[in-house]
Amino acid sequence: TAAYGVRVPQVDADGNDLGGIRSVHQQVPIGTYTGWNLGRADRFEDGFCSLQGSFIPFAQTRAEREAAGDPRLSLEERYPTKEAYVAAVRKAADQLVGKRLLLKPDAEALVAEAERGGVRAAP
Repeated sequence: TAAYGVRVPQVDADGNDLGGIRSVHQQVPIGTYTGWNLGRADRFEDGFCSLQGSFIPFAQTRAEREAAGDPRLSLEERYPTKEAYVAAVRKAADQLVGKRLLLKPDAEALVAEAERGGVRAAP
């Protein structure tokens, strides 16, 4: 019998895939985005269930992160101010526009959204 291995993409320190074109939301994350979803005790235990993917949010604060033992930086550690978040979004959007992977009007819309609402609350 042949041995089959599961191939998985390399990930960054947050668990987000490194390969492909990284969108603004991947470059300025609010959590870990996966293309897979582990089963749970009452369903598909030790296996994969639907391939819709998962989102695991970052802790809001450093204290919350440390209490949970989460090695990923919290939102407050990443984006200490609304301006820091907007600057990160602007930088990521500008880089994608420069590489011709994002249209300027779309980049402007993403930056305007960050200016209006600050750090996103959900994927």
